[in-house]
Amino acid sequence: MQKYNTSAPCRTQKIRRGLILAAGFTLVVNATAEIETELEPLVVSATRLPEAASQATSSVTVLDPLDLEERGIFDLRTALNEVPGVISTSTAGQSGAIGSLFIRGTTTSYSQVVVDGIRVSNSTSPAGNFLSGAQLDDLGRIELLRGPQAAIFGGEAVGGVLWLETAQGEGEPETKLSLEGGSFDTLNGSVSTSGQEGQLSWFAGFGYDGTHNDDIGQDYDQSRGALRLDWAQNDKLTLGMTFRATDSRYEYQSFGENVDHLDTLLATIYANAELAPGWMANFTLGHYRENYDNTNTSTFGSFDFGTDVERTVFSTDQSYEINDQHKLLAGGFLENNDFENSIGVDQSEIRYGTHLGWQWTPASNFTTDAVVRWEDYADYGDEITWRVGASWQALENTRFSGGVGRAFQTPTYLDLFGTAFGPGNANLDAETSIGWDIGIEQKYAESHLVSVTYFQNTIDDQIARPFAFPAVAPFNQSGDSETYGIETALRGSWADGQLSYQVAYTYLGAALSDFPENVATASLDWKATEKLRLGIGATFTDERSYGGGPLDDYLLLRVYGSYQITEAISLHARVENLADEEYELANFGTTVPGAGLGVFTGVTATF
Repeated sequence: MQKYNTSAPCRTQKIRRGLILAAGFTLVVNATAEIETELEPLVVSATRLPEAASQATSSVTVLDPLDLEERGIFDLRTALNEVPGVISTSTAGQSGAIGSLFIRGTTTSYSQVVVDGIRVSNSTSPAGNFLSGAQLDDLGRIELLRGPQAAIFGGEAVGGVLWLETAQGEGEPETKLSLEGGSFDTLNGSVSTSGQEGQLSWFAGFGYDGTHNDDIGQDYDQSRGALRLDWAQNDKLTLGMTFRATDSRYEYQSFGENVDHLDTLLATIYANAELAPGWMANFTLGHYRENYDNTNTSTFGSFDFGTDVERTVFSTDQSYEINDQHKLLAGGFLENNDFENSIGVDQSEIRYGTHLGWQWTPASNFTTDAVVRWEDYADYGDEITWRVGASWQALENTRFSGGVGRAFQTPTYLDLFGTAFGPGNANLDAETSIGWDIGIEQKYAESHLVSVTYFQNTIDDQIARPFAFPAVAPFNQSGDSETYGIETALRGSWADGQLSYQVAYTYLGAALSDFPENVATASLDWKATEKLRLGIGATFTDERSYGGGPLDDYLLLRVYGSYQITEAISLHARVENLADEEYELANFGTTVPGAGLGVFTGVTATF
């Protein structure tokens, strides 16, 4: 059932207040000094093939893992909160607990996570397990694509898509060692080697992460590894492969003592080729495995629950430039899924589909595209999705963009076939949605950029999963569920890049759950000297009710710094929750506390 913030003003007042706040941010930035920096990155996720950010008609944010680490951010979940429209958290506990990714007022299951071109989440195996412990040191590209993206990515891309790529080696061979320790008996370490020799580039990394967290009975440890090899046969053909694996354990207290054990593996081989002048193609074959086990021990005995997911995918994405104004987009996929769990569900299915699109650039400052997709989802039938968008560089420093699209989310296997706690409903329909957004991006004084986007999404046939006794089967709700809001981002620098800032603000007027109405993150970074870097960051989260119980708003402060001792060795330190704020992650009748003040220090050696 759709929930609204009961204390909030009417919808018109909400939108007006959000626009006033966004306008205020814009005025602040307009008063800044002039320094030239590069503000337009390359975007891959919008079409699954590289293109200039100015041609992307979707709202997309690119995060640089190296920049994040320099600012004392080392895990993916924290990094994603720097994206407007996104809340990345956990409602289950602190480090290592199952993660949540809320994009534009939708819950985790409405978003896709794609790693090295392979989808690792769907309705039955959502992104929470992957987000529980993902780190940044083995990632090379992070993109957050917001809004309905089913026309390119298929089911579950209702809220958006998180696109990740394993780091790619380049330049002279390099070995990097990092070690960090601190509060809560935390110890994190990683080692990697990367570089390029002739036609071959490589990256190989291994890491360990461990902490007892700042709460009784929350112990977490994780081992992980990543590998990427690229062979540039010539300037028209590159062959490559990736391999990623994790093994983690998270111990916590909930109706007894629990141990979550997660074991994942992802392997891909791929080819990027120019098949003919103007004809670019990517081919990817990948296999993903996720094994999850939960063991609960209480006064009533010991209980085990587990799920096993196996997914093998072949996909291709292609573009063909007919001329300077017209480009064709096409792609297809074939996917085999196997799913088992410890309560008797054992299902296998094949999914397949194709998409066709057209990108039209009638002028150098105007791009529009349209994509339609058909796919067969086995137990759920076939679906047709589409998206139309445009990007207009109206003035030298002003760009407008927007789009509208249809997306869908399928029922889970547990929805269809039932669980140990209740029956399933084999007659469930897929949820469908129509979403749109419109935004403006304004560049000021060459080194400052502000963007404001309004978004709205209407979801039909939302699946309700009642918590009742006796148990009630899930069902499709009648009527529409809606999300809408405003997202704003600012970034820039002064004094020849010595002082830089980043701000992300989201106003949420309606959501699929009781999310905070206002969320904001901000950071200020100072390169004090050639060797010394200092910074401060803040995160504000409004009132909400994750889990059903009310939660107060909170403001978290952090400070960080690094010092380059020699060309090869640097030290860093960070203080999280500087004011030792008491706050809760969720309230399920009993609250799930967040971490208090934590101090961490580390060293990095590169040679």
